[in-house]
Amino acid sequence: MLEQIDHRGKRFTTGNEDVDDATVACYHRVEALERQTEREIRELERAKAVADPAGESSDVEVLER
Repeated sequence: MLEQIDHRGKRFTTGNEDVDDATVACYHRVEALERQTEREIRELERAKAVADPAGESSDVEVLER
């Protein structure tokens, strides 16, 4: 069995070997952990963007009147 990733980022396996339930369960756990990691990274990036004061960000200019 050979695991590959297609052009859309979806995983698939090639080969004619039978895959046992424990292996399938392991792959599902790995995929779930990868999704959780991606969610946590996005949450941290959002938290950093919110916590960054406007004066310290080089992309944001504050106009005073």
